Amino acid sequence: MVVRLILIPLLCLVVPQVWAWSDHASLAWPLLRDQPNLNEPVLIAEPLAAFLSAEQQGIVRVLADVESAMLAEDPDYPPTPTALNFNTVNAGDFPSRFVAAVRISPRLSYPLYHQVMPGEVGEADRRMHWPELSFLDPGESHRGTVYRALVPGERVSIAHVLASASDEPDMGMDIGLYTDNGTDFGQRYGMGQQPFGNPNLSYGSQAPLHMGFYHLDWLTAFAQPELQRGLPLWRIVLYESLAELAFTTGHDYWGWRFMGWALHYIGDLTQPYHADPLPGVSLLSALWSVIMGETDQVIQLVSNRHGVIESYQFERMANLMQRGDWASPLLSRIAQRQSACFLPAAVVPELTVGSIRLGGQLDATLTAVAPARFVSDPTFEWVGSGFETEVVAQVEAEGGDQALRALDGELEVLLGRFSYYLQGWISHGLSLQGQVDSPTCLQTAADETSG
Repeated sequence: MVVRLILIPLLCLVVPQVWAWSDHASLAWPLLRDQPNLNEPVLIAEPLAAFLSAEQQGIVRVLADVESAMLAEDPDYPPTPTALNFNTVNAGDFPSRFVAAVRISPRLSYPLYHQVMPGEVGEADRRMHWPELSFLDPGESHRGTVYRALVPGERVSIAHVLASASDEPDMGMDIGLYTDNGTDFGQRYGMGQQPFGNPNLSYGSQAPLHMGFYHLDWLTAFAQPELQRGLPLWRIVLYESLAELAFTTGHDYWGWRFMGWALHYIGDLTQPYHADPLPGVSLLSALWSVIMGETDQVIQLVSNRHGVIESYQFERMANLMQRGDWASPLLSRIAQRQSACFLPAAVVPELTVGSIRLGGQLDATLTAVAPARFVSDPTFEWVGSGFETEVVAQVEAEGGDQALRALDGELEVLLGRFSYYLQGWISHGLSLQGQVDSPTCLQTAADETSG
């Protein structure tokens, strides 16, 4: 009981910054753009309602199988209320019933579209504006992005569907799902109270679905069981299962869109701050901060470092892509081909283990080379500071080329891991589609982090 009382203040140590990578679509593009087999317009855009209407029985089976598996494997999984079950009895309004059954936000319309990617020209016809895709205010990574509406029957490439869909979960799909989030659907979804993250932030309620703390030490797990209620694995398994159904029934567009949805959470978990609540902070150090009354300071420092690396990544990569500098080390690291193999079963034993292993070094590098005000001053708040769009210049002004090289080096490692799992996921999707043989995954976490 004493230990529990000591650790309860650490419950809010999960940082409020819940974006892992800024603009997942562009993050994947350096690899996707250079693969001819993925860039041919072979997919036929199909409205969600059409897919759901055609495959009602299969969806009932898939959702029931996923529900059974999650209940059996995850003691913290919140069961889907029976009233939300997708069935073949009630006709019509398929999208609304599906949205409720998989417990995503009904505030989005899930239209046909794709993101116009860096370096592309002449594709701004039928332009869609951000409010047509999301109810959130656009962040820096979305503000200048161009989106293009698709019409039913239009052909589109695997690369465009996969990349665009991989960013959708950050458009609000997972916001407002908990009972204390102030939404009517949150009252119906059976998710319980939000276990961690800040429910008062416009995007804060998505944290438990985008962060997975699967390797907590025994003391933290005992004292803070709420941290174990992260659900990204559920999302990955759910969307991968729906993708398989779509592929096997001839709905390849939705197969790749579901694969893109799942890819978002895979990408999130390659970011150390989404797999470890306190990268670089040992349990003893965390306890000492409580004893010394410095819990709030620790929270703020971790939150700021999380935000700084994400802002740095986005600004660095956006500038390179705008210039078309695809041969730069950061972009070429993503484009580098690897012998990759990845299935959902590897999320916990491999993917997140590697992310945690890299977290301490990333945190130490940020502390050493980023401006001290940004990463070592607990009185400073990064989010909303106004420095998000000039972080690269600030790092260079204070630390010179050496600081840029150090942070770029950390990013190259992280982006290389992201690319590994991206390539493994593409291979898995192609096998589900029947284009290649099913992979036999022999690689381990050590393999994907080597080199």
